[in-house]
Amino acid sequence: MIERTPQQQAANLIIATGHLLTGSFGRQADLDDNLAIIVGPPIHPLNLLHWTNWVQKSRRNIIHISFSQDYEGVPNVALIFLDGDRSVVAEHCWLWLPQSGGRCWIIPDGEGWGAYRLDTDLKLRRHSRAPARGEKATQDGCIRAYQRFADILDGQSTSSVELPLPERLRTAA
Repeated sequence: MIERTPQQQAANLIIATGHLLTGSFGRQADLDDNLAIIVGPPIHPLNLLHWTNWVQKSRRNIIHISFSQDYEGVPNVALIFLDGDRSVVAEHCWLWLPQSGGRCWIIPDGEGWGAYRLDTDLKLRRHSRAPARGEKATQDGCIRAYQRFADILDGQSTSSVELPLPERLRTAA
């Protein structure tokens, strides 16, 4: 296994998240125009609220992926998105993948939120209902999503290819 710097680990997680959400590798630059993927430690919900102003000004939604300190287990997913003229924070979301694979869905935890998915134009779209009906179908799709995420990360770990930070991150650094 290749030893990676924290910056490279973050780049790998960002690229893997983009791959999972778009259903294919290599669309990160296009995705960055509509969705900022932020990877980091768990943050306080009030800090998520601070990002709502940025979302309104930039017109880009944010997905925040956080892991425990050792990067083990299922990540916590938060979504900060535009809903008309206001920004909304969904603090806890699940990733869900259909049996056929493709693009992953983001399903906020709780009733009445619906589900979110990137369309073919890579814009985040709200769907009034979650894609799965029933607890078993929901659970199976979440397991598929997190297994696919782990598989993408494992593939990156075994390759010797250095994945670049997305352009906007390199510019900010």
